[in-house]
Amino acid sequence: MIPSVVRLPALLSAVLALHALPSTGAAPAAEPRIWDVRAGRFVSESSLAADLASARYRLLGEVHDNAAHHAIRARLILAIAATGARPALVMEQFDLDRDEALIAAQAAGANAERLADAGRLDRKGWQWPMHKPIVEAALAQHLPIRAGNLSRAQLREEEQSIVDDGAKAIGYARFHAARWTDAQAEALRADIVESHCGMAPESVVPRIVLAQRLRDAAMAQALADAATASGAILIAGNGHVRSDLGVPVYLHAPGLPDAGAPSLSVGLIEVDDDDARARDFPRQVVAAHPGFDYLWFTPPAAREDPCANFRMPAR
Repeated sequence: MIPSVVRLPALLSAVLALHALPSTGAAPAAEPRIWDVRAGRFVSESSLAADLASARYRLLGEVHDNAAHHAIRARLILAIAATGARPALVMEQFDLDRDEALIAAQAAGANAERLADAGRLDRKGWQWPMHKPIVEAALAQHLPIRAGNLSRAQLREEEQSIVDDGAKAIGYARFHAARWTDAQAEALRADIVESHCGMAPESVVPRIVLAQRLRDAAMAQALADAATASGAILIAGNGHVRSDLGVPVYLHAPGLPDAGAPSLSVGLIEVDDDDARARDFPRQVVAAHPGFDYLWFTPPAAREDPCANFRMPAR
């Protein structure tokens, strides 16, 4: 997804009312609010970390401009490493054409700032240093940090591979091997339209949808390529880590290596007072945010209306 665009369902305006949580297994007020979607109950942070440690692929989502989400994932990285695992950390924030530069910088002992330089991180677009705690946590544990995203030039190459129907680009095989239905296509299209505040021209939406799918396929390939004996972790936006529409669709594409390897998707979801007071919270939020194994509920970040940039000025 475009870094500066925040997903509308996450634009919630007040702090979660902890006292309003229902009695169905709700975590104590002092604990994080982590919902195990499969089990239908709240779990502890240590329980989530243990589950992540046992998976081969861990996909950790975010709302890009919420600093708390980056701090949470830094803690999870440290918790996974504390088990002795040394997975690779694949980041949406670095383009794949800078992967070799990232490897060289780490070999030379680069700190987080120098690594950002080596990866030519778009500091403004990604609001650096928001992701810095994640990079620092991985460096402290000597985890390989690898690029995951397509650059604009690589995206054009991927798009051309679709036209040529035979060119070998980064995520091409996974893109075509994945099972993709009309229902998924419509769901992703609706998601794209919503995330662009309904302002994207209709003629442009199919290109944005294709770009999203190609980037997801490329990130899946990057995860498989970078995985160590302990697997890999993906740091990306919530939309990318959804198992129904995002990277897992291509990571588990039939007939490709590691298709059956266990993966877990964690969505970091902003919720407000109204959500928490809802009679069927958190199941209501789960229904609005499908495709995750765990949902970690957080207060929303303070921000201006992101849709203001999409609106036409008054005449």
